[in-house]
Amino acid sequence: MIISATALAAVVQLRHMRGSNQIAVLTELRASQQAPEYLKAVHSIFSELPAKMQDPAFRYQLANKAARTVENIRYISYAETVGDFYENMGVFAKAGLVDRRLLLDAHSSLVIDTWNALAELTAILRMRYGRALYKNFEYLVVLSQDWNAATPDGSYPRDVRRIDLPNKWLSADEKYAAALEKGIQ
Repeated sequence: MIISATALAAVVQLRHMRGSNQIAVLTELRASQQAPEYLKAVHSIFSELPAKMQDPAFRYQLANKAARTVENIRYISYAETVGDFYENMGVFAKAGLVDRRLLLDAHSSLVIDTWNALAELTAILRMRYGRALYKNFEYLVVLSQDWNAATPDGSYPRDVRRIDLPNKWLSADEKYAAALEKGIQ
């Protein structure tokens, strides 16, 4: 009886430790995502990288480190900063250091969007460095895609009412976006 109680206490203590470790990892991930340099890198891959990918000199420099210009090193570094972040997040998910459900609930859509933003760059780098490049990021993307397919409306509890949130700016914003597309502001 005493051995059983001791074993049960040990299991409970391990669960608390695991929970604490997960909180620490999730907190560290969140802090990393809010760091100014990371935010610059994210902005770059979504706003500047698509145009850079149109440049054959940039694409050449991706696969040929010795040919990289100072300007392009910055763009490549930003892409690597973001890719490496999600590579590490994928390692945490794969190793079970963080509950995948928690990670996917909070990050799945952003993981997919970021993968898509880096997909062309990753394809070029994989030709040079092999398929292992960003394999854990890819793993996280597949988990995220499956998560989103299984929970299309998110993981909001089904038995809890939702709040109707109308967008009073929708019409004005649609007109603004249309004007931008036409080159009028």
